[in-house]
Amino acid sequence: MNSAKIELAPILGCLKYGVHVNQSINNRKILNLYRAQAVVEVALDAALSPLGLSVAQWGTLRILREHPGASGADIARIAFVTPQAVATMLQRLEQAGLITRRPPSRGRAVETHLTPRGESLLEQGDRIADEIEARLFSNLSPQEQECLNEYLLRCINTLDSNKFEKE
Repeated sequence: MNSAKIELAPILGCLKYGVHVNQSINNRKILNLYRAQAVVEVALDAALSPLGLSVAQWGTLRILREHPGASGADIARIAFVTPQAVATMLQRLEQAGLITRRPPSRGRAVETHLTPRGESLLEQGDRIADEIEARLFSNLSPQEQECLNEYLLRCINTLDSNKFEKE
């Protein structure tokens, strides 16, 4: 399995940075899914940058809106990242005045909450994401968009429900 990761690395790098790829790669659904994710991330990062937010920071703020009081470990599980990465992210967000960290009301995990400034930036980021989403799907009918979303959710659930493990 490790050798497959090594072989895909140059291809994925080309996709992320817009280097032309041959037709056989265009027929790989998994690579097209990655390409779509990379294009969206680049667009979101560029659009969120004037707010002083990265896609990862905006995503963390979104998680906190949906899960007020979440611990760093909770955020890491939801975002599929390491607790160490979340700890660094939370320090930056706290220094920027976007979150507060409070002693736990129960247990030992520190609770994390959005500040009013964090809520405001999150709302601005949501509007930006809505604009990018509208552009991304502008060539699809509402019915096609609904179908695409359903297909993506089914694909996600297939791997998630099988608890796909890295080998």
